[in-house]
Amino acid sequence: MASGEGADQGSFKDLILDLGVKLLRDFVYRWIERHINSFTVTREQLEAPELHDPNHNKIAQCLQKIGDELERNEQIKRFMKNPELSFSFKDFCDMVYELFKDGNFNWYRVAALFYLTSKLIIRAHEAGLLEKIKAIISWAIDYLRENLINWIREQGGWEAIYLSTPTWQAVGGFLAGFLTAIFVMLRM
Repeated sequence: MASGEGADQGSFKDLILDLGVKLLRDFVYRWIERHINSFTVTREQLEAPELHDPNHNKIAQCLQKIGDELERNEQIKRFMKNPELSFSFKDFCDMVYELFKDGNFNWYRVAALFYLTSKLIIRAHEAGLLEKIKAIISWAIDYLRENLINWIREQGGWEAIYLSTPTWQAVGGFLAGFLTAIFVMLRM
């Protein structure tokens, strides 16, 4: 029976990853749709299918709310406008490394990955680097697969984002770590 349990965990992990990819692409689409009037993109271009499951929409809304909190932070805005921020795989990896380097995962950091991916895509579009858009999404999906899926599975899946109620202390701790990561990136 042990092999059956492993197969179940593997298929559960695959379902979590599949949903994570859909949520990431949906986040990017919704973020662009909500915040950038001059950037028209279709769901098809981002390979972002419409979320029909009410639970998936609820998860997506939670992720967007966290993104909105991040968007209100002036230091993050300045960082994302930094002309030295490039669209290279190395810079993406450095940024994500700084975000997760302490090894502590939480939903704010997962949402921050989605947020940063969206912001980089918008910057790439503004710079006329449309070929980078799919690459940036691919990098985020790879990071999700290689580094976050096990943690999300351990939480019980994506639904745990709206079942766990973040405290202001947790939000403050996250923002402090996130801003430190931004400060480090600006000095690089």
